[in-house]
Amino acid sequence: MEQLKRRKPEKILLGEDLYILWKDGHESHYNYLDLRDACPCAGCINEITGEKMLERSSIPQDIHPLGSEYVGNYALRIHWSDGHSTGLYNFRMLRDLSDPPPPSSPQSGS
Repeated sequence: MEQLKRRKPEKILLGEDLYILWKDGHESHYNYLDLRDACPCAGCINEITGEKMLERSSIPQDIHPLGSEYVGNYALRIHWSDGHSTGLYNFRMLRDLSDPPPPSSPQSGS
């Protein structure tokens, strides 16, 4: 249950960056260029191989959202200034992008 609570946003704001206040009190900020570059849609990621198709250099440096909308109770769709709007940023993905990876365990025998 705690994991589910962790993945639910309390508030989402579009400003200088994307801000999410999560139900567990965690706050996340996302740079728009990084977020657009992380788009998970089939046009940006090869559905079969998982290979990234979008080249970061093709994204305008001043990319910004024109709007957004909730998709069900699990994702956010962002309408980008470059005309792209097919990516669904699910809440788990967004939370994973904002949380630092866990520290790696020490190698045995070092």
